[in-house]
Amino acid sequence: MWYILGRFIQVGFAFFLSCVLAVILLTVLGGQELARLSLENIQDVDADFIVLHDVFISFLFFTAISPALTFGPALVFVIVGEVARITSYFYYVITGGISVLALLFLFEPENAASFAMPSPRFMTIFAATGFIAGFVYWLLAGRKA
Repeated sequence: MWYILGRFIQVGFAFFLSCVLAVILLTVLGGQELARLSLENIQDVDADFIVLHDVFISFLFFTAISPALTFGPALVFVIVGEVARITSYFYYVITGGISVLALLFLFEPENAASFAMPSPRFMTIFAATGFIAGFVYWLLAGRKA
């Protein structure tokens, strides 16, 4: 009984921590990429402006992706991994990448007719964020079944 309760707490904490890490990484990396794209054609920009611009664009990026931040796919993969007693880091890293990458395709914009395929750089950022979050989950809870 105590083992199950302790495992439930450990899995919940690890899942929560990996999700928080994924949101932070996604906001920072995605916001930086979006800021880089927005300043691509501008010359002679003040350094203070660049810092404020990056922070503002990162905030806008977070508010844009926040409606899509459902952790359902990741939760399904964690439950499957726990029930099947999968302890392979490969499983958690790959499924973490898949679940965060799925956010790009689960999010339905207001004008769905104009939806275009996300850029490869954003797909890489989303997948890498999921890989890191999956690895962190494996480190905290996935190694033990």
